[in-house]
Amino acid sequence: MERAGKLTILVVSTILSISLFAQEKTADDLVKSMKKEDITYAQLMQGMGMAKNNIDMGIIGMNKFLVDRGIDLIRTHPAPKAKPWIIMDKEDQEGFKSMLVYYDKKMDEDVEAIEQAVNDKEWLKALEASQVLSNSCISCHISYKDKVKYIME
Repeated sequence: MERAGKLTILVVSTILSISLFAQEKTADDLVKSMKKEDITYAQLMQGMGMAKNNIDMGIIGMNKFLVDRGIDLIRTHPAPKAKPWIIMDKEDQEGFKSMLVYYDKKMDEDVEAIEQAVNDKEWLKALEASQVLSNSCISCHISYKDKVKYIME
């Protein structure tokens, strides 16, 4: 129960913070700044999951190369062929856009902490920082998982 409470606090804090970050950069700006790939948003998320797996396997094996590969994909990931927010109904798209902008910045901060710890060969600290990245992923997924349209356009 304590873990669920912490996760709820994390999600609520995230939602309250989103509007501050969303004012700096719009979701359209974010997508325009990225290279486009012929992939769906779901395929992009699969790639992000693989990047996270590379980070975790690299930390477990103390393999900086794997960690760096995962971090690079997270930092430089492409935009999918269609705007990511089309997976949401119209009434949920603005909130989802704000969430995308917030988590793009948050994930960059998360991988920066992992990278610093790995560069310092502080593997336990890197593992802890990787858990922060996991929490970012999970809190975003929890916020919108029940609102995704399952028939993709």
